[in-house]
Amino acid sequence: MSNVGERGFSLLELVIVLAIFMVAITTAVSIFASIVSQQRRILDEEELLSQASYALEYMSRAIRAAVKDDTGSCLGDSNIGYNYVLTNYDSASGFYEGIKFINQSNSNACQEFFIDLDGALKEIKNAGSAQSILSNAYNIKYGRFILNGDKNVQGSSPDDLVQPRVTILLNIQTKAQNPQEKIIQTTISQRNLNVQ
Repeated sequence: MSNVGERGFSLLELVIVLAIFMVAITTAVSIFASIVSQQRRILDEEELLSQASYALEYMSRAIRAAVKDDTGSCLGDSNIGYNYVLTNYDSASGFYEGIKFINQSNSNACQEFFIDLDGALKEIKNAGSAQSILSNAYNIKYGRFILNGDKNVQGSSPDDLVQPRVTILLNIQTKAQNPQEKIIQTTISQRNLNVQ
């Protein structure tokens, strides 16, 4: 029998085909891994925005329902008639990191929102224990509470000629291996007019 008329693959041709196949497989796996990584990052960012949105909406709803402290029982005797008092002054940044007020929609509860030393956004109701508003998977890098656009104002006085506005700015960061952060801000005014 003669092998002259039969065609086959040489070893060189087989090596070249395998090399091309390996390059194609490696590229496909690399692209797939990149897509999975990107999808994970997008889902983490979506969860971060969802948590931040919840926290801002929760605080906004409470701050909108603030009423004057006519007795000083919540905001202190030196702040009688005030709607809001800023708390937790950060001397390094020059901003307040908390706000205290009477929440009319929560049975006139004395309520405070603040950034704790551990970087958690917390609230206290009626001098109870501090409760975290966000999941433990998130950290507040910094937070700002500002009244009427002036970082030097500590409270909304009954002598103010403007309806009090509270601006909240939060820099929220994930505690994940590849941390993501978002800066979010909102401004709220109380629901009822501040009429004397």
